[in-house]
Amino acid sequence: MKGYFFILCLICLCAFTNVFAQQIPLLEKRVSMQVSNQRVANFLDDLSKEAGLVFSYSSSAIDVEQTFTGTIKDQSVREVLEEVFLGSVQYKEKGIYVILTPAPVSKKEVTVSGYVVDENTGERIRNATVYDPITLQSSVTDEYGFFEIQVKNHNQEDFKLIVNKASYSDTMLVSSNKNQFFQNIFLKLDPKKILTAVDSPEKWKFWKLNKDKEPAQNISNLSDTIHRDFQVSFVPFVGTNRKLSGNVINDYSLNILGGYSAGTEKAEIGGLFNMNRGDVGKFQGAGIFNFTGGDLKGFQVSGILNMNLGNADAVQGSGLVNFNLGDVKGAQVSGLVNAAGGNLTGLQVSPIANYTHRKMEGLQASVIFNGAKEVKGTQIGLFNYADTVQGASIGLISFVRKGYHKVELGADEMLPINFSFRTGTRAFYNILSVGIRPEETDSVTWAFGYGIGASPRLGKKTFLNIELSSQQINKGFVNALNVVSRAYLGFDYQISKNFGVYAGPTLNWRLYDNSYDFHPDLFTYTDPKIFSEHEFAANDWADQFWFGGRLGIRFF
Repeated sequence: MKGYFFILCLICLCAFTNVFAQQIPLLEKRVSMQVSNQRVANFLDDLSKEAGLVFSYSSSAIDVEQTFTGTIKDQSVREVLEEVFLGSVQYKEKGIYVILTPAPVSKKEVTVSGYVVDENTGERIRNATVYDPITLQSSVTDEYGFFEIQVKNHNQEDFKLIVNKASYSDTMLVSSNKNQFFQNIFLKLDPKKILTAVDSPEKWKFWKLNKDKEPAQNISNLSDTIHRDFQVSFVPFVGTNRKLSGNVINDYSLNILGGYSAGTEKAEIGGLFNMNRGDVGKFQGAGIFNFTGGDLKGFQVSGILNMNLGNADAVQGSGLVNFNLGDVKGAQVSGLVNAAGGNLTGLQVSPIANYTHRKMEGLQASVIFNGAKEVKGTQIGLFNYADTVQGASIGLISFVRKGYHKVELGADEMLPINFSFRTGTRAFYNILSVGIRPEETDSVTWAFGYGIGASPRLGKKTFLNIELSSQQINKGFVNALNVVSRAYLGFDYQISKNFGVYAGPTLNWRLYDNSYDFHPDLFTYTDPKIFSEHEFAANDWADQFWFGGRLGIRFF
């Protein structure tokens, strides 16, 4: 029984070893051989046995009658074939076969290949970038350090290739077209780059794309950006800058559908979208969205969204949303929402909401909401919020956390008990009020209202109140129009920081439904003189004018 178990384990181990071995590409299998003046045909037979593969070729197309002499020591099959055929043969793997065919001769391009190796350890380096600085054709080494790239045929002229890898010194290759295979391209570790990689990690993972893809490896490997006067692309990485698009700063950029680049110096237009890792200057326009990872200058316009992760010294205009993570100097104008993550100097205009995370100097205008931490200017909207305001927040409700907040208890000629809450700033505040007149009847006379006002300083503890307000006066339920609007000019004296008294005259105008017979009596404990009264027979309305007054106390 133990013998059967041992045999079963041995079979499983062999199967596992065989599967693992098959994971290594045939051309990357390493062999060691000593060859002396042997026909290439015979040598290929010996090599196939040594590497565990089968060569397939036509003897009429491949010269296998020549002889070969050499010492092969722990070299890949690819390196051995290059040494034997000197670049005149190309190779293709299919199953257990390596198919040999004559290398094509092109007047336009030549294929350059080789291995990138660590100079100190001798280990082959994966994910290194190799590119042609003229055409921007690029390749990234595989897990065995191998690359293959198409280079423009310069006839008798030398060509240049640049090799980059994060944490390694950049290397330039200069070679003639006769040398198209580089057995070892040595890279040396650069201590400065190692420190930079540790101290300055990528801040925005969004711009790294898929880290296993070639464009992401190029962004990681190339420390310097490439500059081009003009580029055109259909979609990201399909264009004149190829897979190095994320490393190229362009003066002018045209993206048929969309594009991705390191930055734009002057102008960029995209049919659907534009994406820049770095700065954008002058102009950027897209049908749907613009993304900028650096600073923005000039003008940015899109159909739906503008997003900028740096600072903006520009005008942003979008159909729906403008979002700027840093400071804004200029304007944000959108069809829905504007947001600035830093300070804003200038203008924010939208129908729904504007928000500035820090200081806003200028104007925020929206139909519904405006918000900022510190305001030095004006907010105009239904609802406004700020931490502090030097200026005015104008709207239905404006709340300034360190602003003007007063709770008021007072009386006027109609109601002996009135509660009011004032919020905003002394330059402009909102008033919410409710009043009541206790009576020995089945229904209570009460009122609710809204107003606006300003309170300029007259002295150290004295302020002037200028207010406009309206109240709906009811007896029981709200059954008919009965609105009293008043203009108030009074004085506010602060006895202490959180306590004050106020008093002043009012000019009152009542507009009510004359067809309703159950309006409450306006005056039960005072008797002001009605100096003007009219009836509008056409619509059953009537109005009254009189002078009155208010007085009371305020807290906070």
